[in-house]
Amino acid sequence: MTKQEVELILIKVSSGGQDALYMKIYKNGTTCRYGVGGLPQIRTSGMSFFNDPRFFDPLLAMIPDQVLEAPVMYEEATPNGDLEYVIAFYGVSRNGETGEGADWAKSTGLRLKVDRQTKFSDPVLPLIDTLTTAAIELTNEWYFDIMINAGYKMLSSTMPKETIVSHPRTQTEINQDFQHYIDQMKSGSKNWKMADFDKGKVYERDGRTFKGVVRETDESFAIHFYPNKMETEGNINEVPAEEKPWWKVW
Repeated sequence: MTKQEVELILIKVSSGGQDALYMKIYKNGTTCRYGVGGLPQIRTSGMSFFNDPRFFDPLLAMIPDQVLEAPVMYEEATPNGDLEYVIAFYGVSRNGETGEGADWAKSTGLRLKVDRQTKFSDPVLPLIDTLTTAAIELTNEWYFDIMINAGYKMLSSTMPKETIVSHPRTQTEINQDFQHYIDQMKSGSKNWKMADFDKGKVYERDGRTFKGVVRETDESFAIHFYPNKMETEGNINEVPAEEKPWWKVW
């Protein structure tokens, strides 16, 4: 398989039957994701249609040609619990579709299933980590807005209109899911930062627009939503008492 033939990159990290991360990034711009890379599994997922390869192109550029030419499959006994990593590539549509409805004629990729205390050592491991980290970083701000939309019905101005958000049924479960998301973003080995995810956008709810302002330290995270008129009426840190931020997250 060649880079020119690749239309879809799928990334999955799982352990003990739970998905820590699941992503599908299409050349046509369709992007799907749930999870941050940690457990418990985050059940809020998003699918957006960007109509451009903003995530696909930089990720594909990082993939060595050898990975597409020769698949790698490795599995070992997992008495201490399993970790599974999958990076798969699909292309050459049989039915003319290049999105979720495609029937792919070609596929290849990397799949490792190892013990949590594995002694397996191979250059493919850092490659998988590099590609997975890059995919997360490329889509982190978009997935942040997916989580905000699921929990607080706030629609980001940078999110495509063609977006589907799926989340747990009850508000209690949604709040718990959001808490897991924040915990994993802040406590994971990559130490993801969310401080700039509020820049250059507004949020809409019930016909009103709001400015989302993230407050983040090493120990805490909060997002406040201010009526958008405050942007032009003064410093958002000096809000009149009757217009205190009306929503706060953890």
